[in-house]
Amino acid sequence: MYLYFLFLPLIPAIMGHGNMMRPRTWWNPVGWDDVHVGCGVLDLPPTEFEEKHNKKPDCMNFWFSNNIKIPGNATLPDHVSQPEVTCIGQAGHNDKDHKFPWWSPGTTPIFGSCGTLGGIPAGCNGDYTGKFGDCCTDHCDSFALGKNAEEYDWSGHEVPVTTWIAGSVVEVQWYVSANHAGGYSYRLCKLPHGGIGDLTEECFQENQLDFVGDKQWVIYNQPAQWDSEREEVTAKRTSEGTYPPGSMWTANPIYPHMEEGGSRERGHGHIVDLVQVPSTLEHGEYVLSFRWDSKCSPQVWTSCANIEII
Repeated sequence: MYLYFLFLPLIPAIMGHGNMMRPRTWWNPVGWDDVHVGCGVLDLPPTEFEEKHNKKPDCMNFWFSNNIKIPGNATLPDHVSQPEVTCIGQAGHNDKDHKFPWWSPGTTPIFGSCGTLGGIPAGCNGDYTGKFGDCCTDHCDSFALGKNAEEYDWSGHEVPVTTWIAGSVVEVQWYVSANHAGGYSYRLCKLPHGGIGDLTEECFQENQLDFVGDKQWVIYNQPAQWDSEREEVTAKRTSEGTYPPGSMWTANPIYPHMEEGGSRERGHGHIVDLVQVPSTLEHGEYVLSFRWDSKCSPQVWTSCANIEII
């Protein structure tokens, strides 16, 4: 059975690095389509981050694992390694040993499969001292002592649930702003009896979703209508050199604006793919995890959405 799910027509304008937009994540309930997706969804104390940026720290672009690298050697095939991207102006420009996450997709250990708030759970000194929200970098683009998304209480709003039919083909979408190239995958885990707190990376790795077809779509410049100005591109996908072995990953098709020939107008946008929902899945509650392994930074972005399989 093939069933294509189209999303709501309004596309929010977002600042930041990137994460899953559709299906709606835990921090993106219906009615929160504003400039800063997720900011203020959780009831968090005042932080140094908020003082510097004048916004809450739980925005969608701050759920990631920071300063992490692959444990072994590069395994990525040349045709998806993005040789045209040299990471000008980014840390990956000096990654001569190819240790940043995209060089061996899925192998980099991460802090949380659904995102880690601020990216530095052990704190700026690595010893769990200091206060939540302390800035660990000059521009405060990461901060200290945030927990994994699975550890927070999301009951303060109605967490979105997206219904998928087993055996169907569905649309998924993520957004990238501060563009670190690399690539991404989508994974499902059946909701554990103990709830989201019992989710594990191993569970998500057991059910990596396959992308469908060799086409994907990019929406640049935050258009007001979902169906406006979609640009079809040929996707670069691979099941070679990935982890778990044979899992399918797709290269980020948007060219970073700092690269030679790049432009700010086309250096960010929404990326749309089709994925196959396995027909063998038993009906019930699941969690979808998006994982973006960067090429130009030692970082992995993750986020989660609740899915009902029928």
